[in-house]
Amino acid sequence: MLKAASSPRPASWILEKSLDGEFFTPWQYFGISDDDCLRRYNLPGVSKPLNHVFRSDDEVICSTEYSKPQPYENSEIKVLLTKGRPGEHENSLKLLDFTWARYIRFRFQGMYMTQDSGVKWLVNDRDLLKRSYYSLRHIGIGGRCICNGHAAKCSVNQNDTDGHPKCDCIHNTCGDHCDKCCPLYNQRPYRPGNATHENRCEKCQCYGHATECRYSEDVDLRGLSINTKGKVSGGGVCVNCKHNTEGKNCERCVPGFYRPEGVPAYDPEPCRLCECYAEGTEGHCESMGGKCNCKEGFTGEKCDKCLPGYRGPKCEKCGCNPHGTMQGGQCESHCQCKLHVEGETCDKCVSGYFGLSADNDEGCIKCFCSGVTSNCKSLSNYTYRTYESYENWLVTDITNTAREYPVTDLNSGFLVFGNYELELEAIYWSAPHTYLGNKLTSYGSHFLFKIDWVVVRGDTSGKPTSGPDIILIGKNGLKIAFGDKAYEGTNATIDILLTQDGWYHVPKTVKDIITRQRRTEYKGDPVTRVQFMSVLSNLEAILLRGTYHTDQAECILHKSMLYVGDSNISAGNGSQSLVEKCDCPTGYTGTSCETCAFGYMKVYQNSSTHEQVGRCLPCNCNGHAETCDLETGKCGDCHHNTEGETCDRCKAGFYGNALEGTPNDCQKCACPLSDSSNNFSPTCRIKDVALDENHLEKNWPLRSPSKYDYICTACPIGYHGDHCEFCDDGFYGDPTELGSQCLPCPCNGGPCDPKTGLCITCQGNTEGWRCEKCKPGFWGNAIEGCYECECYDQGSVSNVCDRITGKCECRERYSGVHCQECDLGFANLSEDCAPCDCHTNGSHNHVCDPDTGLCSCKEGVYGAKCDNCIEEYFNLTADGCEGKWMINFLIKI
Repeated sequence: MLKAASSPRPASWILEKSLDGEFFTPWQYFGISDDDCLRRYNLPGVSKPLNHVFRSDDEVICSTEYSKPQPYENSEIKVLLTKGRPGEHENSLKLLDFTWARYIRFRFQGMYMTQDSGVKWLVNDRDLLKRSYYSLRHIGIGGRCICNGHAAKCSVNQNDTDGHPKCDCIHNTCGDHCDKCCPLYNQRPYRPGNATHENRCEKCQCYGHATECRYSEDVDLRGLSINTKGKVSGGGVCVNCKHNTEGKNCERCVPGFYRPEGVPAYDPEPCRLCECYAEGTEGHCESMGGKCNCKEGFTGEKCDKCLPGYRGPKCEKCGCNPHGTMQGGQCESHCQCKLHVEGETCDKCVSGYFGLSADNDEGCIKCFCSGVTSNCKSLSNYTYRTYESYENWLVTDITNTAREYPVTDLNSGFLVFGNYELELEAIYWSAPHTYLGNKLTSYGSHFLFKIDWVVVRGDTSGKPTSGPDIILIGKNGLKIAFGDKAYEGTNATIDILLTQDGWYHVPKTVKDIITRQRRTEYKGDPVTRVQFMSVLSNLEAILLRGTYHTDQAECILHKSMLYVGDSNISAGNGSQSLVEKCDCPTGYTGTSCETCAFGYMKVYQNSSTHEQVGRCLPCNCNGHAETCDLETGKCGDCHHNTEGETCDRCKAGFYGNALEGTPNDCQKCACPLSDSSNNFSPTCRIKDVALDENHLEKNWPLRSPSKYDYICTACPIGYHGDHCEFCDDGFYGDPTELGSQCLPCPCNGGPCDPKTGLCITCQGNTEGWRCEKCKPGFWGNAIEGCYECECYDQGSVSNVCDRITGKCECRERYSGVHCQECDLGFANLSEDCAPCDCHTNGSHNHVCDPDTGLCSCKEGVYGAKCDNCIEEYFNLTADGCEGKWMINFLIKI
């Protein structure tokens, strides 16, 4: 507020602000009229600022509210800078910046004068002069504390030397202007408050082991911090954790300390000193529970004991292999090997066995190898991985004949199925194709699945059911299962070891598992290793249990993971892989010789145990077909560029002897190149194969196809040579160069260079690289024919005409295509096209007859040049000669 003293208010002036006292910017302009605002400040006048609609929080206006000079003394000017602006009731950063000032300046630029304002002064000139000045009696400036929406008031502390008011911060904020979060409240980034959102600072979870924290955007994005509610949320990082703790939330103990089981993270002294035996410890103990990480050979809670097979104060390794030695005999002078182990230190399996393991009482496992060999070893360098998918699952029964489709929960992505959709007690989830086929490399691994079920609420007599947790169905007809537990609750995570131990056959007579059924009805004989491996070699179906309660209404499949590769090897415990790698005989391939090699067909035979056993028999397909029909002898799809019922000949476009039985029997014809752009013959044949009369083609001596020469049998027009490698006469190009071909010589029937196509002799009066133009003195189209120019010697410059149109270059006075005519204004070729020279007044124009040279005369005019009047005509003018009527007229006068 401004209050004038003994003079009127200032008329035209600027209210300015500054933060440094040197650079000032306008806050508001003042003028005595709209014209004054436009002339001085290029702004329209605003008569009532309180009613003005501001476009933005930092808009500067020109006020004419105080345009009148009265009263002449003690007048006031009130300026409200925030009233009516868009951010008036919000914590607008733009408005805060607009109202922020440390220095204020009043720049007066005009007074109320008699001639400007029209004020009728009731005083004399001396009084007028006396009032022509600026005077201020009082300046009042009001403001508010900048608290960023986190304080309802501010106050001055008597102990502050600067005397500035400070905000009384709330919402866990600190600072003179509440412009930051308090030290332990940085779980979320600081944000100013506003009329609709408090944006309260959130406390970090440091479990009482730190007094401050900081916010990290990277920690927030990566989800590495938890809030006070125990959820992963925000980016708070505790600073200077105490009580031997560390971590983003002071949640773990520093190295050398651990938190015992049952001690909460917010315990005043959560961490205890590790108690590991120094000689046997590899580093420190685990942060949770204090388990010591033992060195090789040590064991025990504090790593203060030796493992079997190790001895002495430093637990040095004994000579016997602990995996292959009988229990307790690892440190004997003579190693006592397990049943299927041999070697001086019991470190290898006997012939026909593999997979040396400490967990196997017999030491090693017998080779399966599909029964075709007994030589195998542990598969090494195999990647440990998993199969997991939510796509293409079905719901079926224990016979795998029913087909129903589950639905996908839109929120979780889990698979859901209602039990009422199948009129059976025992329903099963049928795994998709990804999990099936050859899964021999999963032997020794696991199948893990997590399942939920919904039980109908109410007081019923329902109870948990039992049944196989998993069923495997092989292509060989075997159906085997594992588990028959009754699960309490409404969920289970089931982890199944993929070895034959504990598995049993499911009789084919079982069509459903009803509540009253005895377990002996669906549990058949135990499964042997041979049977288990034969099922894994070609899985037709995997069924996961879906019914767990008699009153079950719904089943939810959370996850299903099939592990491939041996977890023992991945764990690095020294055991050998339980996946075998067999030394397969001819005709067999695969880790367990479970697949027929190329050119062999599997034939299934019934064994004494009633399962089908496969045998690989060779096909009579000369080694070029993967399968065949052993009864008809017909081969499947022929490979290696062969064809025929027994793949006994090369396909069109290939040459060689298909009876030699190698993948390279038939080579592609190169005519002259094998690339399709330069292979110009679709067929070829072997050249000059010597056969005696006693040998048929199938008895050719075996030799490499590269030693056979061949002839291309369908070279197109323009090509010749055994391999279409040359161009015929009348053609040019280089077929042996990729992208090149034989093209007709462009010489109108004349010869050309066989490589470049340059015409050697041009015919038909043509010339040029391609005989593409007529010779000088000829014209026309080089292809259709060139004609002699025939220029008129006397009228043309030369006998050379335009090569395209045939027009000759004419001399002066001559025209026409061949210059055989006189130009306009000239006539008589015999006279060298002399000028017409027609009389200007006597002729109709200056053009005469091109042959006779006679001009076209007007009436009453005659003569070759139209320069004489005929009899009874006289006076040759521009209108011709005057006639007899004019003479008669003159006589009468």
